[in-house]
Amino acid sequence: MKQIYCDHSATTPVAPKVMDFMTDIMKNYFGNPSSIHRFGQSAKVVIEKARKQSAQALGCTPGNIFFTGGGSESNNTVLKGILTPGDHFITSSIEHPSILIPAKELQKSGIEVTFVKPDKDGIIQPESIESVIKHNTKLISIMMVNNELGTINPIEEIYTLSESHNIQFHTDAVQAFGKIPIDLSNLHLDFLSISAHKFYGPKGVGILYIKKETDIFPLISGGGQEKNIRAGTENIVGIAGMGLAAELIISEMKSNTNNLNKLTEYFLKKLKSTGIDFNINGINLIPGVFNITFPEVAGQDLMINMDIEGIAISYGAACASGTAKPPGVLLEIGISPELAKCSVRISFGKSNSIQDIDIIIEKIKLIISRLKKEPQFV
Repeated sequence: MKQIYCDHSATTPVAPKVMDFMTDIMKNYFGNPSSIHRFGQSAKVVIEKARKQSAQALGCTPGNIFFTGGGSESNNTVLKGILTPGDHFITSSIEHPSILIPAKELQKSGIEVTFVKPDKDGIIQPESIESVIKHNTKLISIMMVNNELGTINPIEEIYTLSESHNIQFHTDAVQAFGKIPIDLSNLHLDFLSISAHKFYGPKGVGILYIKKETDIFPLISGGGQEKNIRAGTENIVGIAGMGLAAELIISEMKSNTNNLNKLTEYFLKKLKSTGIDFNINGINLIPGVFNITFPEVAGQDLMINMDIEGIAISYGAACASGTAKPPGVLLEIGISPELAKCSVRISFGKSNSIQDIDIIIEKIKLIISRLKKEPQFV
């Protein structure tokens, strides 16, 4: 049975070049980067090279790049490092849990939080943010691309709005980097988070971009690493792999985008030809990612049956795929709980082909036909 992976929004396989490079780094660069002897300084050079690669990929200077343990840590660092009791924080109701859960925790410590809802198409509109700004609003955080829908938010407009009110702005760009252009030399954000495992790099390592010197309380303290932003001996192998992965994904972005658009167009054309009833949720989507509803077919049942056939898709986000609850993001854009439970996320990647699409459509058709003949508990 051929294994077909279509859950690249959850994570991506490590690129072969990145894997080989990391193996070499692990073998030859084991010194502590904080040590002043040649072993330590050799490791330090590896880290600084990755910092430079990451900065070039994002269009900023190396001094703006801070290495973390991933996108969730980067997000938490901004929220918990910037906001203090008495501050007002604005975010959306469809952010990643690494924003939503810390925001709810901060509410218990005297920080006021406003959760702005998306429109029916899954977009966070600048007007909805402007209407809730207060005199004590200190930070706004809106994700660049939604992790469940694949919708692209108007980040530049939202940042311009926040800047005009002298409010700091952060974006979770974990789902965006490597899929849509990000040039921080033109897009003047205050903070941005990305995670290596979303762009064919290793897991457990990410980046927090900070535009300028700012008073940010570290989430992890105890050492002077990363200019006191993130204590702990650096993950040399992971950082090195991320730097190369960032360089590669930017160099390949045009060809990857063309391929993902081709796969998506072919998939939707083939799916329409089957006569199966479906609906794509959201507009203005990144290449190769879509949330799709098949009425009267439980999304979890479809996901499990596709897995049995060797095809990986997702029911909601990876962090919530083990629950039978309707995806909260879909409820927030006005989809009924019944239809929300009939939705899955499909996300293509570099390894997918037209031949894969033919197999996927065939399996979807067979599985849906079978499931509709069985009792559904949607």
